[in-house]
Amino acid sequence: MKIGTITFHCSYNFGSALQTYALRKYLTSLGHDVHVIDYRSDDFRNYWIFRKRGIKSSVLDVLSLRGNLNRRASFQSFWRKYFNLTDRTYEGKDAEQYLASDLKDYDVLICGSDQIWNLDFTSGPVAPFFLSFAADTATRIAYAPSLSHSKFEEKNFTDEDKRKIAHWLHDFAAISVRELLPAQQFQALTEKPFVETLDPTLLLDVEDYREIQAQQLPKKLRSEKYVFAYTLWPDSEMVNYLDKLAHDRKLTIVYYSKKPIHYISHSVNVWGIGPAEFLALIDNADCVVSNSFHATVFSILYGKPFLTFGTGQNNSRMETLLGKLGMSKDHLLPDDFRGGIDIVPFSSRLDSSRLSQLRECSEQFLNSALAKTEK
Repeated sequence: MKIGTITFHCSYNFGSALQTYALRKYLTSLGHDVHVIDYRSDDFRNYWIFRKRGIKSSVLDVLSLRGNLNRRASFQSFWRKYFNLTDRTYEGKDAEQYLASDLKDYDVLICGSDQIWNLDFTSGPVAPFFLSFAADTATRIAYAPSLSHSKFEEKNFTDEDKRKIAHWLHDFAAISVRELLPAQQFQALTEKPFVETLDPTLLLDVEDYREIQAQQLPKKLRSEKYVFAYTLWPDSEMVNYLDKLAHDRKLTIVYYSKKPIHYISHSVNVWGIGPAEFLALIDNADCVVSNSFHATVFSILYGKPFLTFGTGQNNSRMETLLGKLGMSKDHLLPDDFRGGIDIVPFSSRLDSSRLSQLRECSEQFLNSALAKTEK
């Protein structure tokens, strides 16, 4: 069958790229012809090299120009190599019209995963992420989109928004989400049942990722023992914690940040790397400290000692993940963590039988949904 997937594939974000890769890889392994729809929502502009956010931001863009260019090249190379993108890029006010025209011969359209249904992130519902453009003949499936948190701001979830979402959901053949509790906001709008499924990255084994990860680390890291600090929103407590950890364990801090972070311990900023290097950095790390959902996922898959800092409303994603996999909740530090407890990154043995059961449920959901097209 000809399948199109639509998600946040084109943001310069490791999790977005790798979940896009994983879902396509899994569907392709079933023998389908799978294309990633090259749709760029307005949010994509948040990831442009130059953003109109004032003089200070512009100066930082110029100072980090080389890293910005390397970052863009690394991600775009990964997209071209692994995504099988549609010939046309869809963006702007005419995107829906062209999507409807160009994709009318697709048998199946799948939206998900990532936070495409997080209305606070997208500033309200984005129609193509609900497959608004799909032809009547296409089977519509939602696979593990995340709403992220359990209550949206009213301005992003108005009565009119609810009517639109109810209309779009009515046409789906099957709906799954990454976390059921936040999804109750949408479940109230439709009689169609929601199923909880795994993030696509967990449909694959670690060896699937080792096949695509960078074969070597940057030269300056090849002889270093390091903690990989993937901190999307670093704060002073995280910086202090990492400094102490690096000092006590005699580790280099390897971090990824457009704006340099001033650690006391020896540190290396790898701004500019792509998804393949991100995987290699996790695979070769002594331990991982992050506040990222997907850094947590890959720490688990690669069997790395890790700690994850809580991030407020996004904690539900982390808690759901650890709970599903039967892993210690002590990996997740509370929002108000101030270094008062003596805790270091640690490993929890992944219960492979539990993961296999979860995968089987997610695979059954997809196979059952796809079977509705084959009949």
